[in-house]
Formats: sequence, C-alpha cells, structure tokens
Amino acid sequence: MPRSTTTTDLDDTSKVTIALPQYVRRSVCRLLLLGSLVLAPALSAVSAEHPLEPVDTSSPRATLSSFLANVDSVMKALGGEYRDAPSYELALRNMVPVERALATLDLSETAPATRVEQGLDAGTYLYEVLSRIELPPPDDIPGKTAVSGPDPLIRWTVPHTEITIARVDTGPQAGQYLFTADSVARAGKFYLKIRDLPYRRPIPLQHPAELREYLPGWMIPIAGIERLPAWTRQVVFGQAVWKWGAFALLLVIIVGALKVVHRLAHRRTTDKLAYKYLQQLALPVAILVSMQPAAYLLTEQINFIGAMARGVNLVTGVIAYLCGTWAAWLGSLLLAELILLSPRMAEDSLDAQLLRLSARIIGIVLGVTMIFYGANQIGIPLVGLLAGVGVGGLAIALAAQDSLKNLLGSLMIFMDQPYKPGERIVVQGHDGFVEQIGLRSTKIRMLHGALTTIPNEKMASADIENIGRRQFIRRQTRLRLAYDTPAEKVERALEILREILDNHQGMQPELPPRVFFDEFNPDSLNILVSYWYHPPKRWESLAFDEQVNMAIMRRFAAEGIRLVPPVSTTRLVRETDASRQLSTVKD
Repeated sequence: MPRSTTTTDLDDTSKVTIALPQYVRRSVCRLLLLGSLVLAPALSAVSAEHPLEPVDTSSPRATLSSFLANVDSVMKALGGEYRDAPSYELALRNMVPVERALATLDLSETAPATRVEQGLDAGTYLYEVLSRIELPPPDDIPGKTAVSGPDPLIRWTVPHTEITIARVDTGPQAGQYLFTADSVARAGKFYLKIRDLPYRRPIPLQHPAELREYLPGWMIPIAGIERLPAWTRQVVFGQAVWKWGAFALLLVIIVGALKVVHRLAHRRTTDKLAYKYLQQLALPVAILVSMQPAAYLLTEQINFIGAMARGVNLVTGVIAYLCGTWAAWLGSLLLAELILLSPRMAEDSLDAQLLRLSARIIGIVLGVTMIFYGANQIGIPLVGLLAGVGVGGLAIALAAQDSLKNLLGSLMIFMDQPYKPGERIVVQGHDGFVEQIGLRSTKIRMLHGALTTIPNEKMASADIENIGRRQFIRRQTRLRLAYDTPAEKVERALEILREILDNHQGMQPELPPRVFFDEFNPDSLNILVSYWYHPPKRWESLAFDEQVNMAIMRRFAAEGIRLVPPVSTTRLVRETDASRQLSTVKD
C-alpha cells in the first residue's frame, strides 16, 4: 500500500515525522461528520480553564485562526491513537474541535437535511485551499480594532481570492464574522483550481479532500479495508468501489426485511378493523424505523461523501417524512377502532361514525403538518410552499366542489343527527335501513335488498322521514256503509267498532282509538276509524290490523250491516260532431 509522509507540530521547537497509510488519513472527514452543524452560536476551542468558552468569531482574524487551529487539532488527533485503534469514544473526544471549526461557516442557506454533508464538504475544501495559498501575516488580517468603533468593518476577503468572511446581521449568529454562504457554496470550485499547488503551511495530514473517497467510519476496521483487493479501492462516481458494494448489500437486506414485513402485514387474520389497521401500520413503521440507521451506516460508516451523501440524507429524509405521514393517518384510524372495541360503544352507532370521522380529520391534520415540516427540513421554503399550497388548494377546491360539499354535508349530518346507522328512513323515494354514514355519502339498504348510495350533500338538504324513530304506528281507515242504512244500524256499527278497539293490543292510554260517523258521501255513509299501535313494530302491527279487519267483517255480517265499495259511474257524452266518447268517473 502506498504510504505518504506528513509532519505535525509537537511543540514550538521540534518536528516529528509520521508515516501513515494513505487510507488512514481519510478519517479526518469522518470525524467532521460527527460535528453538529446546526449549533448556533457554536462552541469555541476547548481549554482546561474555560471548557465552555464559545468559539471566537469576533473578527475576520479570529474566525480564520479558529477554523485553521481546530481543523489542525482534529487532524493531529487522527495521526495519533485514532490511527491504531479507532473507536466511538475517540471520535466523540474530537467532536468539540470539529464543532468549533465548522461553526465558523455560514450554513444558514443550507437545507437542514443536508447540512451535515454540505458543511463537511465546504470545511474540507476550504481547509485545503487555505493551506495551499499564501495567507497574509496575522497583523494584516482585520482584528478587533477594525471591527470596533462607529464604522466597523463589514466584510474581508482573503487577498487574491474570492473567499470572504463577513459579519452576520440577523439571526442567532448576528454580530459574528463567518465564512459567507457564497464562499461555502463555492468551496469545491475553489479547490479544483488549486488542488495541484503545494502546501504553504505544515498540516498534520495532507490531501484530506482526496482521502475522503477511501476510508470508512470508526465501526469498520481500517485494516480490513487495507486487505481488500486494490480494485475495490478504485473511485467510481466519487466513491470507492467497496462502498458501492456495501451499499448494494445494505439495500438488499433492507428491501428483504421490508418485503417480509409487507407479507405479514397483508395476511388475513380477522375482520376487525382495529387489527387490520394494526397490520397495515407495520410497514410504514418498519420503513420509518429503518431510515435513520440506514442513513447513519451509509454516511458515517460506509462513509459516502459529497453529492451521494447529501442525496442519501435527502432521500431517506423524504421517505421518513412520507412514512411518518402514512403512519399518522393509520395511527389515527387505529386509535379510533381501539376505542370502539369497548363494549360500551356500538360499532355501528352514530357515535362510532363520528369518532371515525374525527380520527380521519386528525390524521389529515397530522399528515399535512408532517409534510410541511419535512418540506422545510429538506430545503423547500415554507413561504413558497404555503403559497403553492394556496394556489393549488384553490384549484383543487374549484375542481372538487362536489367533494367539499359532501364533506360539509357529512359534518351537518353528524351535528344534526337526523338519522343513525341501523335506522329505517325514507328519502327521495328510497325506503330502507341506513348501513353507513361516510365522508362522501350515506349507504342505504333498500327493503328489497339493493344497496343505494346517496351523496351527503343531498342528504343534508333533503326531507327525510325517519321511520326508525316513530313512537307508534297509526292506522286511519274509512268504512263506507250503504246509503240506505238506517240510523239505528249506523249507531250499532259505531258501537261494534268501539267494542273491537276498546283497550286494544298496543294501545297507549294517552292515545285511545277514535271512531266517528264523519260525513255523507254521494253514494255512502262514511265512518272514520283511527287507532295507534305501540311499540312501532311493523309486523306485529300488521297482524293486529288483520285481527281487527276479520272482527269487523264477522260482527257487521252478524248484524246485517252492509259495506259498499266506491261506485264508478259510466256516462255517454255526445260531441258536436255526432261522435260518442266513453268516459269513466270514479267517486
């Protein structure tokens, strides 16, 4: 394996030469990943006297000095015990100087999801550039004097470069001098222009930008990488071949595990919705749980770098937030169904339907909130997203007016409760039992067995006869006696009817039967009969009506009281043209 010689300062008077395998030097970049790039204001260099003292970014001179000194400190550590025995503890030990170095970069314009890798790239490239160009003497770099007073220095550019350190005016880092966001974004381009230049300052480990392509994280032994065939360390699309192989293996493992979870989640076990939602929830939860470990292994142990690492963080972040939205939706439905498992609440009751509707609304709210938060994390501006959602929402609202009307109709039905699942209703000529009240429509099982679906917009505005809520069944009929029936027979007919209905089956005291001789028809004498049957059970009521009818027929026949049907009269009409027309008039 090729080896390179680098030097490191041990004290002010002596130098020591360290011979390192080329791949070992790659570890500098891995440690940079351990730094939290979202800390603001960031920590400063550690000292025994003041371990919590913040990093000095009070002037361009302090910022430049802090950046170089802290990266030098990390690289010097990598050339020591970390080379022989890399471990998580040693990585954590070097975390503070990493944070201090990266805290000098303005990463405010970088998406949170890719901020770590973006800061790693920029920090490495800037370190390479600043180590290969001639820097001015420290006294020529603006210090505290230049930034104090009534007219302080706003920005300073490294001579003969476009690398700029400027004062931040807003945000939590206001007043600090940081490498500008433009310098951070263009650091890679700067490096490409100077990568063939020699180093002008001694650094503990040389060529860190090139070493990023080879070495793994602390969990993978460096000796193991050294024993791999040489072709596995060749660089393809910015990554060593062995990394692509490890990525493929990890991908196969994750996809295989998720496929098993998918099969288990779709096994039919029960008809209970709670268990079905629990099974369906397994897949998004499994994906959600696997994304963070996968991203960690790829970016910190397999050690993808550059655009690939940023892509991994971006893709895993998008998948995680989408699966979180999916899980929030299913979780809301699952919670509602778990509550409905209680024997105190009927599964088909209106309360159950209202609970399901509330769960859906909560799931939608949680999902939308998670999508907005995730979009902000991956770098989509929240203001632009809201504006886009506003315009898109208007277009969707115009295109889905009927759906919105049905949703509002559902809310009105749940608030007014004109009917419930299981009740018999008559609406728009449909007579049947309500099976389900959904977000869009109501399903009615007709008396002849067919299932009818009516949009809730129409149900909310229609006249609904709720037969299921009637307190009794009223029967009102008219008996037609022959026109020549004597008054005594009419009185006897009234007595017979009142005797038949006296204290009848299903009668309520407050609703006694009513029997009256109410009018003279042109061809008969009319007796009005009304009575009420309780409870309102249809078949029992019809059976009682049959008993009443048979009793009337027998009693009237015994008394010689004759009932007559409606009379039809036939008339011949002579028209003016001598033709005849036959018409029938029913009375």
